[in-house]
Amino acid sequence: MKETGYRWSETPRKLCYVLIPLLIAFLLLDNNFRIIGRGFLNPTIKKYSIFGTEPNATLIEDQALIFNSSDIRPDLQEKSFFSYQLTNSTLYTLCRNSDLFEMLETIQNYEDRFNSRYNYDWVFLNDEPFTEEFQKLISNAVSGTAKFGLIPIEHWSFPESLDIDHMNDRINVMMNDHEGPLPYADSISYRHMCRFESGFFYKHELLLDYDYFWRVEPGVKLYCDINYDIFKEMVENDYKYGFTISTIEYPKTIPSLFKNVHDYLLETDQSNLLNNDTNYSRFIYDSKKENYNLCHFWTNFEIGNLNVFRSKSYNDVFEYLDKRNGFFYERWGDAPIRSIILSLILNQGDIKRFEDIGYKHNPYLQCPQNEEIRLQNRCSCNPKEDFTELLYSCSWFFDRIQKELSSVF
Repeated sequence: MKETGYRWSETPRKLCYVLIPLLIAFLLLDNNFRIIGRGFLNPTIKKYSIFGTEPNATLIEDQALIFNSSDIRPDLQEKSFFSYQLTNSTLYTLCRNSDLFEMLETIQNYEDRFNSRYNYDWVFLNDEPFTEEFQKLISNAVSGTAKFGLIPIEHWSFPESLDIDHMNDRINVMMNDHEGPLPYADSISYRHMCRFESGFFYKHELLLDYDYFWRVEPGVKLYCDINYDIFKEMVENDYKYGFTISTIEYPKTIPSLFKNVHDYLLETDQSNLLNNDTNYSRFIYDSKKENYNLCHFWTNFEIGNLNVFRSKSYNDVFEYLDKRNGFFYERWGDAPIRSIILSLILNQGDIKRFEDIGYKHNPYLQCPQNEEIRLQNRCSCNPKEDFTELLYSCSWFFDRIQKELSSVF
Protein backbone atom coordinates (compact mmCIF):
# COMPACT_ATOMS: atom_id res chain seq x y z
CA MET A 1 0.00 0.00 0.00
CA LYS A 2 2.77 2.37 0.83
CA GLU A 3 4.46 1.63 -2.48
CA THR A 4 1.25 2.22 -4.43
CA GLY A 5 0.59 5.49 -2.61
CA TYR A 6 4.08 6.66 -3.34
CA ARG A 7 3.66 6.04 -7.07
CA TRP A 8 0.35 7.91 -7.22
CA SER A 9 1.80 10.95 -5.38
CA GLU A 10 4.77 11.12 -7.76
CA THR A 11 2.69 11.05 -10.94
CA PRO A 12 0.95 14.45 -10.53
CA ARG A 13 4.22 15.97 -9.43
CA LYS A 14 6.00 14.77 -12.55
CA LEU A 15 3.15 15.97 -14.73
CA CYS A 16 3.48 19.41 -13.17
CA TYR A 17 7.15 19.47 -14.06
CA VAL A 18 6.16 19.00 -17.73
CA LEU A 19 2.92 20.97 -17.98
CA ILE A 20 3.90 24.15 -16.12
CA PRO A 21 6.89 24.97 -18.39
CA LEU A 22 4.72 24.25 -21.43
CA LEU A 23 2.04 26.63 -20.14
CA ILE A 24 4.58 29.37 -19.50
CA ALA A 25 6.08 28.89 -22.97
CA PHE A 26 2.64 29.12 -24.52
CA LEU A 27 1.91 32.42 -22.78
CA LEU A 28 5.29 33.87 -23.70
CA LEU A 29 4.83 33.01 -27.35
CA ASP A 30 1.27 34.28 -27.54
CA ASN A 31 1.74 37.64 -29.22
CA ASN A 32 -2.04 38.08 -29.24
CA PHE A 33 -2.14 38.49 -25.46
CA ARG A 34 -1.80 42.27 -25.61
CA ILE A 35 -4.65 42.64 -28.07
CA ILE A 36 -6.87 40.20 -26.17
CA GLY A 37 -6.18 42.13 -23.00
CA ARG A 38 -7.12 45.42 -24.59
CA GLY A 39 -10.32 43.99 -26.00
CA PHE A 40 -11.24 42.54 -22.64
CA LEU A 41 -10.64 45.82 -20.85
CA ASN A 42 -12.36 47.93 -23.51
CA PRO A 43 -15.88 46.67 -24.25
CA THR A 44 -16.27 49.19 -27.11
CA ILE A 45 -13.91 47.14 -29.30
CA LYS A 46 -15.80 44.91 -31.67
CA LYS A 47 -14.37 42.11 -33.76
CA TYR A 48 -14.44 42.90 -37.46
CA SER A 49 -12.80 41.35 -40.48
CA ILE A 50 -12.36 42.78 -43.93
CA PHE A 51 -10.10 39.94 -45.14
CA GLY A 52 -11.87 36.59 -45.42
CA THR A 53 -13.64 35.09 -42.47
CA GLU A 54 -10.91 35.19 -39.82
CA PRO A 55 -11.29 38.04 -37.24
CA ASN A 56 -7.85 39.59 -37.80
CA ALA A 57 -8.94 43.17 -37.20
CA THR A 58 -10.93 45.20 -34.73
CA LEU A 59 -13.16 48.16 -35.46
CA ILE A 60 -13.29 51.19 -33.16
CA GLU A 61 -15.87 53.73 -34.30
CA ASP A 62 -15.65 55.77 -37.52
CA GLN A 63 -13.66 53.17 -39.49
CA ALA A 64 -10.72 53.21 -37.07
CA LEU A 65 -9.10 49.81 -37.53
CA ILE A 66 -6.66 47.88 -35.34
CA PHE A 67 -4.93 44.97 -37.05
CA ASN A 68 -3.26 42.14 -35.22
CA SER A 69 -0.16 41.88 -37.37
CA SER A 70 0.62 38.36 -36.12
CA ASP A 71 -2.51 37.08 -37.88
CA ILE A 72 -0.98 38.20 -41.17
CA ARG A 73 2.67 37.50 -40.21
CA PRO A 74 2.90 34.40 -37.96
CA ASP A 75 6.64 35.01 -37.46
CA LEU A 76 5.78 37.93 -35.15
CA GLN A 77 4.40 35.44 -32.62
CA GLU A 78 7.95 34.34 -31.87
CA LYS A 79 8.71 37.60 -30.04
CA SER A 80 7.81 37.48 -26.37
CA PHE A 81 5.53 40.25 -25.21
CA PHE A 82 6.74 39.73 -21.65
CA SER A 83 10.45 40.04 -22.48
CA TYR A 84 10.44 43.85 -22.48
CA GLN A 85 8.24 46.49 -20.88
CA LEU A 86 7.20 48.99 -23.56
CA THR A 87 6.30 52.57 -22.77
CA ASN A 88 2.79 53.77 -23.62
CA SER A 89 3.83 55.12 -27.01
CA THR A 90 3.14 54.87 -30.72
CA LEU A 91 4.59 55.88 -34.05
CA TYR A 92 2.19 58.14 -35.93
CA THR A 93 1.72 59.02 -39.59
CA LEU A 94 -0.67 61.32 -41.42
CA CYS A 95 -0.87 60.10 -45.01
CA ARG A 96 -3.07 59.19 -47.95
CA ASN A 97 -3.75 56.05 -49.95
CA SER A 98 -1.55 57.40 -52.74
CA ASP A 99 1.41 57.34 -50.32
CA LEU A 100 1.22 53.55 -49.97
CA PHE A 101 4.45 52.40 -51.60
CA GLU A 102 6.51 55.34 -50.42
CA MET A 103 5.18 54.63 -46.93
CA LEU A 104 6.11 50.96 -47.21
CA GLU A 105 9.73 51.90 -47.90
CA THR A 106 9.74 54.23 -44.90
CA ILE A 107 8.21 51.57 -42.65
CA GLN A 108 10.79 49.01 -43.74
CA ASN A 109 13.54 51.52 -42.96
CA TYR A 110 12.15 52.41 -39.52
CA GLU A 111 11.53 48.75 -38.69
CA ASP A 112 15.07 47.76 -39.69
CA ARG A 113 16.68 50.68 -37.86
CA PHE A 114 14.47 50.70 -34.76
CA ASN A 115 11.03 49.19 -34.34
CA SER A 116 11.71 45.53 -35.13
CA ARG A 117 13.43 45.36 -31.74
CA TYR A 118 10.43 46.79 -29.85
CA ASN A 119 7.25 46.26 -31.91
CA TYR A 120 5.64 49.58 -30.99
CA ASP A 121 2.19 50.34 -32.40
CA TRP A 122 1.81 52.56 -35.43
CA VAL A 123 -1.20 54.86 -35.94
CA PHE A 124 -2.15 56.01 -39.46
CA LEU A 125 -4.62 58.84 -40.03
CA ASN A 126 -6.24 60.04 -43.26
CA ASP A 127 -8.92 62.54 -44.21
CA GLU A 128 -10.40 59.81 -46.45
CA PRO A 129 -10.98 56.12 -45.64
CA PHE A 130 -7.92 53.92 -46.15
CA THR A 131 -8.31 51.28 -48.84
CA GLU A 132 -8.26 47.57 -48.01
CA GLU A 133 -5.01 47.26 -49.98
CA PHE A 134 -3.39 50.02 -47.93
CA GLN A 135 -4.45 48.47 -44.64
CA LYS A 136 -3.36 44.96 -45.60
CA LEU A 137 0.09 45.87 -46.95
CA ILE A 138 0.88 48.34 -44.17
CA SER A 139 -0.24 45.88 -41.48
CA ASN A 140 2.04 43.27 -43.00
CA ALA A 141 5.02 45.65 -42.83
CA VAL A 142 4.57 46.93 -39.26
CA SER A 143 5.98 44.74 -36.48
CA GLY A 144 3.60 46.15 -33.87
CA THR A 145 -0.11 46.81 -34.17
CA ALA A 146 -1.19 48.95 -37.11
CA LYS A 147 -4.19 51.21 -36.48
CA PHE A 148 -6.05 53.13 -39.17
CA GLY A 149 -8.25 56.13 -38.42
CA LEU A 150 -10.42 58.62 -40.27
CA ILE A 151 -10.00 62.29 -39.37
CA PRO A 152 -13.26 63.90 -38.18
CA ILE A 153 -14.65 66.32 -40.76
CA GLU A 154 -14.61 69.20 -38.27
CA HIS A 155 -10.82 68.85 -38.03
CA TRP A 156 -10.31 68.99 -41.80
CA SER A 157 -12.68 71.69 -43.03
CA PHE A 158 -12.94 75.47 -43.19
CA PRO A 159 -13.77 77.26 -39.93
CA GLU A 160 -17.18 78.96 -39.94
CA SER A 161 -15.52 82.37 -39.52
CA LEU A 162 -13.41 81.99 -42.67
CA ASP A 163 -14.04 84.44 -45.53
CA ILE A 164 -13.48 82.24 -48.61
CA ASP A 165 -13.27 85.18 -51.01
CA HIS A 166 -10.63 86.88 -48.86
CA MET A 167 -8.69 83.60 -48.67
CA ASN A 168 -8.71 83.29 -52.47
CA ASP A 169 -7.54 86.90 -52.83
CA ARG A 170 -4.65 86.23 -50.47
CA ILE A 171 -3.74 83.04 -52.31
CA ASN A 172 -3.66 85.00 -55.55
CA VAL A 173 -1.22 87.47 -54.00
CA MET A 174 1.06 84.63 -52.85
CA MET A 175 0.94 82.99 -56.26
CA ASN A 176 1.98 86.23 -57.93
CA ASP A 177 4.76 87.24 -55.56
CA HIS A 178 7.53 89.10 -57.42
CA GLU A 179 10.05 86.47 -56.27
CA GLY A 180 7.86 83.65 -57.49
CA PRO A 181 4.97 81.66 -55.96
CA LEU A 182 5.37 80.84 -52.28
CA PRO A 183 5.73 77.15 -51.36
CA TYR A 184 2.30 75.48 -51.33
CA ALA A 185 0.78 78.91 -51.95
CA ASP A 186 -2.38 77.59 -53.63
CA SER A 187 -2.70 74.27 -51.76
CA ILE A 188 -5.82 74.00 -49.63
CA SER A 189 -5.01 70.47 -48.48
CA TYR A 190 -1.61 71.64 -47.20
CA ARG A 191 -3.36 74.30 -45.15
CA HIS A 192 -5.72 71.72 -43.66
CA MET A 193 -2.73 69.52 -42.87
CA CYS A 194 -0.84 72.30 -41.08
CA ARG A 195 -3.89 73.21 -39.03
CA PHE A 196 -4.60 69.58 -38.15
CA GLU A 197 -1.01 68.89 -37.07
CA SER A 198 -0.93 72.11 -35.06
CA GLY A 199 -4.02 71.63 -32.97
CA PHE A 200 -6.04 68.49 -33.65
CA PHE A 201 -4.00 65.35 -34.24
CA TYR A 202 -3.55 64.68 -30.53
CA LYS A 203 -7.34 64.78 -30.05
CA HIS A 204 -7.97 61.84 -32.37
CA GLU A 205 -9.50 58.83 -30.61
CA LEU A 206 -6.71 56.49 -31.71
CA LEU A 207 -4.07 58.65 -30.03
CA LEU A 208 -6.00 59.21 -26.81
CA ASP A 209 -4.74 55.89 -25.42
CA TYR A 210 -1.08 56.93 -25.63
CA ASP A 211 1.29 59.18 -23.70
CA TYR A 212 4.00 59.64 -26.37
CA PHE A 213 4.05 59.79 -30.17
CA TRP A 214 6.76 59.72 -32.82
CA ARG A 215 5.76 61.44 -36.04
CA VAL A 216 6.90 59.78 -39.25
CA GLU A 217 6.17 61.07 -42.77
CA PRO A 218 6.15 59.10 -46.04
CA GLY A 219 9.53 59.20 -47.78
CA VAL A 220 11.73 60.05 -44.77
CA LYS A 221 14.73 57.89 -43.91
CA LEU A 222 16.81 56.89 -40.91
CA TYR A 223 20.51 56.54 -41.74
CA CYS A 224 21.63 55.02 -38.43
CA ASP A 225 20.46 52.23 -36.16
CA ILE A 226 18.72 53.43 -33.02
CA ASN A 227 20.02 50.88 -30.55
CA TYR A 228 17.98 52.07 -27.60
CA ASP A 229 14.30 52.59 -26.89
CA ILE A 230 13.87 56.22 -27.88
CA PHE A 231 10.49 56.39 -26.16
CA LYS A 232 11.97 55.10 -22.91
CA GLU A 233 14.73 57.73 -23.28
CA MET A 234 12.01 60.38 -23.39
CA VAL A 235 10.08 58.94 -20.44
CA GLU A 236 12.99 58.23 -18.10
CA ASN A 237 14.52 61.69 -18.63
CA ASP A 238 11.13 63.42 -18.53
CA TYR A 239 11.69 65.01 -21.94
CA LYS A 240 8.51 66.61 -23.25
CA TYR A 241 9.64 67.07 -26.86
CA GLY A 242 12.38 65.71 -29.11
CA PHE A 243 13.61 66.62 -32.60
CA THR A 244 16.57 66.22 -34.96
CA ILE A 245 16.67 69.12 -37.44
CA SER A 246 15.83 72.78 -36.91
CA THR A 247 15.66 75.29 -39.72
CA ILE A 248 14.36 78.74 -40.65
CA GLU A 249 10.76 79.41 -41.68
CA TYR A 250 9.93 81.16 -44.95
CA PRO A 251 8.84 84.60 -43.63
CA LYS A 252 6.33 85.42 -46.37
CA THR A 253 4.14 82.50 -45.28
CA ILE A 254 3.69 83.85 -41.73
CA PRO A 255 3.67 87.69 -41.91
CA SER A 256 1.20 88.15 -39.04
CA LEU A 257 1.91 85.04 -36.95
CA PHE A 258 4.16 86.50 -34.31
CA LYS A 259 2.09 89.67 -33.98
CA ASN A 260 -0.85 87.47 -33.02
CA VAL A 261 1.30 85.49 -30.59
CA HIS A 262 2.44 88.74 -29.00
CA ASP A 263 -1.15 89.99 -28.80
CA TYR A 264 -2.15 86.80 -27.00
CA LEU A 265 0.66 87.18 -24.48
CA LEU A 266 -0.30 90.81 -23.81
CA GLU A 267 -4.00 90.00 -23.43
CA THR A 268 -3.25 87.17 -20.98
CA ASP A 269 -0.56 89.08 -19.10
CA GLN A 270 2.16 86.59 -20.08
CA SER A 271 4.54 88.79 -22.08
CA ASN A 272 7.27 87.93 -19.56
CA LEU A 273 7.53 84.54 -21.29
CA LEU A 274 9.40 86.22 -24.15
CA ASN A 275 12.35 87.14 -21.95
CA ASN A 276 12.68 84.18 -19.65
CA ASP A 277 15.77 82.03 -19.14
CA THR A 278 13.74 79.20 -17.62
CA ASN A 279 11.98 78.40 -20.91
CA TYR A 280 13.18 78.25 -24.55
CA SER A 281 12.17 81.77 -25.58
CA ARG A 282 15.74 82.59 -26.61
CA PHE A 283 15.46 79.95 -29.29
CA ILE A 284 12.57 81.66 -31.09
CA TYR A 285 12.67 85.30 -29.96
CA ASP A 286 15.08 88.07 -30.98
CA SER A 287 14.90 90.49 -28.06
CA LYS A 288 16.83 93.19 -29.93
CA LYS A 289 14.44 93.21 -32.88
CA GLU A 290 11.50 92.26 -30.65
CA ASN A 291 10.34 89.74 -33.21
CA TYR A 292 10.29 86.08 -34.13
CA ASN A 293 13.71 84.96 -35.38
CA LEU A 294 12.10 82.32 -37.69
CA CYS A 295 13.80 79.31 -36.03
CA HIS A 296 11.61 76.24 -35.72
CA PHE A 297 11.79 72.52 -35.05
CA TRP A 298 11.37 70.60 -38.29
CA THR A 299 8.27 68.69 -37.30
CA ASN A 300 8.50 65.86 -39.84
CA PHE A 301 10.65 64.23 -37.14
CA GLU A 302 9.26 64.89 -33.70
CA ILE A 303 8.70 62.86 -30.56
CA GLY A 304 6.43 64.35 -27.96
CA ASN A 305 4.52 63.91 -24.75
CA LEU A 306 0.89 63.99 -25.83
CA ASN A 307 -0.17 65.30 -22.43
CA VAL A 308 1.70 68.54 -23.19
CA PHE A 309 -0.31 68.97 -26.38
CA ARG A 310 -3.52 68.22 -24.50
CA SER A 311 -2.67 70.81 -21.84
CA LYS A 312 -4.58 74.04 -21.35
CA SER A 313 -1.42 76.12 -21.81
CA TYR A 314 -0.86 74.68 -25.30
CA ASN A 315 -4.47 74.72 -26.46
CA ASP A 316 -5.18 78.24 -25.22
CA VAL A 317 -2.49 79.61 -27.53
CA PHE A 318 -3.50 77.42 -30.47
CA GLU A 319 -7.20 78.29 -30.21
CA TYR A 320 -6.40 82.01 -30.06
CA LEU A 321 -4.27 81.74 -33.19
CA ASP A 322 -6.73 79.49 -35.00
CA LYS A 323 -9.46 82.12 -34.70
CA ARG A 324 -7.24 84.51 -36.72
CA ASN A 325 -7.51 82.14 -39.74
CA GLY A 326 -3.84 82.58 -40.57
CA PHE A 327 -3.62 78.98 -41.75
CA PHE A 328 -5.83 79.99 -44.68
CA TYR A 329 -5.39 83.74 -45.24
CA GLU A 330 -1.63 83.30 -45.07
CA ARG A 331 0.01 79.88 -45.02
CA TRP A 332 0.98 79.25 -41.43
CA GLY A 333 2.86 76.01 -40.97
CA ASP A 334 2.60 73.64 -38.03
CA ALA A 335 6.38 73.88 -37.46
CA PRO A 336 6.51 77.56 -36.43
CA ILE A 337 3.24 77.24 -34.49
CA ARG A 338 4.54 74.21 -32.59
CA SER A 339 7.98 75.72 -32.01
CA ILE A 340 6.75 79.05 -30.69
CA ILE A 341 4.19 77.56 -28.30
CA LEU A 342 6.49 74.86 -26.91
CA SER A 343 9.41 77.26 -26.55
CA LEU A 344 7.23 79.48 -24.38
CA ILE A 345 5.47 76.90 -22.21
CA LEU A 346 8.22 74.30 -21.64
CA ASN A 347 11.05 74.61 -19.14
CA GLN A 348 14.75 74.18 -19.73
CA GLY A 349 15.58 70.50 -19.88
CA ASP A 350 12.21 69.54 -21.38
CA ILE A 351 13.39 69.52 -25.02
CA LYS A 352 15.91 67.06 -26.45
CA ARG A 353 17.75 67.27 -29.77
CA PHE A 354 18.71 63.78 -30.92
CA GLU A 355 22.03 64.61 -32.58
CA ASP A 356 23.05 60.94 -32.61
CA ILE A 357 20.34 60.04 -35.14
CA GLY A 358 20.99 60.05 -38.88
CA TYR A 359 17.84 61.32 -40.56
CA LYS A 360 16.75 62.84 -43.85
CA HIS A 361 13.67 64.62 -45.09
CA ASN A 362 14.45 66.20 -48.44
CA PRO A 363 16.35 68.38 -48.85
CA TYR A 364 18.02 68.30 -45.42
CA LEU A 365 20.10 65.58 -43.79
CA GLN A 366 21.33 65.20 -40.25
CA CYS A 367 24.36 62.93 -40.00
CA PRO A 368 26.25 62.39 -36.70
CA GLN A 369 29.68 64.01 -36.77
CA ASN A 370 31.15 61.61 -34.24
CA GLU A 371 32.79 58.73 -36.10
CA GLU A 372 32.46 56.37 -33.15
CA ILE A 373 28.67 56.93 -33.13
CA ARG A 374 28.47 56.35 -36.88
CA LEU A 375 30.38 53.06 -36.60
CA GLN A 376 28.47 51.87 -33.56
CA ASN A 377 25.09 52.61 -35.18
CA ARG A 378 26.01 51.44 -38.71
CA CYS A 379 25.31 54.88 -40.17
CA SER A 380 25.21 55.10 -43.96
CA CYS A 381 25.05 58.90 -44.30
CA ASN A 382 27.83 61.21 -45.49
CA PRO A 383 28.87 63.42 -42.54
CA LYS A 384 30.00 66.11 -44.99
CA GLU A 385 26.36 66.56 -46.05
CA ASP A 386 25.15 67.24 -42.50
CA PHE A 387 22.82 70.25 -42.26
CA THR A 388 23.56 71.23 -38.66
CA GLU A 389 26.10 74.01 -39.25
CA LEU A 390 24.73 75.38 -42.51
CA LEU A 391 23.33 78.88 -43.10
CA TYR A 392 19.63 77.98 -42.87
CA SER A 393 20.04 75.69 -39.89
CA CYS A 394 18.94 76.54 -36.34
CA SER A 395 20.21 73.27 -34.89
CA TRP A 396 23.57 74.76 -33.98
CA PHE A 397 21.78 77.72 -32.38
CA PHE A 398 19.68 75.42 -30.20
CA ASP A 399 22.82 73.52 -29.14
CA ARG A 400 24.60 76.75 -28.23
CA ILE A 401 21.70 77.99 -26.12
CA GLN A 402 21.53 74.64 -24.35
CA LYS A 403 25.22 74.81 -23.45
CA GLU A 404 25.00 78.40 -22.27
CA LEU A 405 21.97 77.76 -20.08
CA SER A 406 23.27 74.47 -18.71
CA SER A 407 26.36 76.30 -17.42
CA VAL A 408 24.08 78.78 -15.63
CA PHE A 409 21.71 76.24 -14.11
